[in-house]
Amino acid sequence: MKLYKSIKDVFFKTPPRTIFTIYLILSIIGALLLWAPFSQKSGANVSFLDSLFICVSQISSTGLTPVSMVDNFNIVGGIISILILEIGGIGIVLLINAYWILIGKKIGRRERMMVAAEQNQFTLKGVLKLISNALIAILVFQLIYILVMVPYLYIKQPWDMNFLESIFHSIFLAASAFANAGLDWFPTNSSFIVFQEKGMYFPQIATMLLVFSGGVGYWPLADLTLWVKAKFKGERHKFSFISKLFTLLHLGTFLVSAVVLFGLEYHNTLIHMTPTRATFDVLFMANSARSAGYSNTDMMAWTNATKTFMSFLMFIGAAPNSAGGGIRLTTFILLISALYSHGRHRKQVFMGGKAIKREAVKRAYTVFSMGVIIVMFSVLAISIREPDLAFLDVFYQVSSAFGTVGLSLNVTPKLTIFSKMILIVVMFIGRIGILTFIEMIRNKKETTNLVTYAEIDMIVG
Repeated sequence: MKLYKSIKDVFFKTPPRTIFTIYLILSIIGALLLWAPFSQKSGANVSFLDSLFICVSQISSTGLTPVSMVDNFNIVGGIISILILEIGGIGIVLLINAYWILIGKKIGRRERMMVAAEQNQFTLKGVLKLISNALIAILVFQLIYILVMVPYLYIKQPWDMNFLESIFHSIFLAASAFANAGLDWFPTNSSFIVFQEKGMYFPQIATMLLVFSGGVGYWPLADLTLWVKAKFKGERHKFSFISKLFTLLHLGTFLVSAVVLFGLEYHNTLIHMTPTRATFDVLFMANSARSAGYSNTDMMAWTNATKTFMSFLMFIGAAPNSAGGGIRLTTFILLISALYSHGRHRKQVFMGGKAIKREAVKRAYTVFSMGVIIVMFSVLAISIREPDLAFLDVFYQVSSAFGTVGLSLNVTPKLTIFSKMILIVVMFIGRIGILTFIEMIRNKKETTNLVTYAEIDMIVG
């Protein structure tokens, strides 16, 4: 019994540990399913490590893959991938609690704390309301996407496909795009370049909208559902400060990124493109680079400045409690605001006209610092093990894994087992979140700093 209790405490004592354990178990199960012969095509021989890499990539909504999925996995593997992507995008803990709500099970404080921890909530208030209303928006958005993409793909035929295949591709894209995973099942193995080259802009627009909704955060999605409900009832609904802040920051960052990308590539990849194609190239990649991982252009042709800028975007990531990863957009903005306030000798940090609690600023510094440490040590380790790879390519790859983006400069298939294991860990941390990762080592019964000690100053900077 003591051994059982010790094991239980290690893996399930706190909500962060429980979240880690749930995702770890799901990763192993998913990897075994993808590794099984019934998931792979005849003649394919995907190793367990590669299957684990792909599964963690899907669960973390990253999209990096060491092998071509369409060339190595059959329809069974595709269906398994869709389920893993859906679970990873929405969140396994959120899905479990949603199921309990549907069957009428009472949700206790511990379950609420788990949802709050997984979704980066700072309060337990309204957690169940967030679940139900966010799920409604998620399912509606994906259903609309599927309904418009099925006839489009079947009629336009970007490659030869029958009606059932168009349904499969649409469902796969719906799960992957909302999850901001960036994976596809296209036989061309060229992501959205196949649409860009054929001048098919509708699927790019539809996918950009779904990617945006997946990266904006569940607060705005839940608020949108409440707004629609209020409209049907003839009532008024006021959007919360958090929802408006997330949406404006997400949209503003997207627009700024598009302008910078246009400036960096204007005399390079964009110079020979038509205005329409250049516009979609910039908008699509600016939207995708922060969390999604789809591409409609040759990233190998980008300048080093563009690759560096995109690496920074992937490191920042999407909004908190969303399908995206990275240090999260609010963390980055809060850091900028804190630096500005420090420079102006203000006692408080402000964001969106609101004073932010010191604890939130402290969390932002912690997340940023840990993010830099994780990325830099991973880049160093992979660079030592892969001396033939350029530093910028490795930095781009690690940033993509940490931000759960999935963009790659054709590096993933070249990596050794050691480097793949590092990326698996980085993707896993990117999915569960840095704060959850840090909280895993905390013991609830531990208390520190009960006594206040005399402090000394320290020279910094």
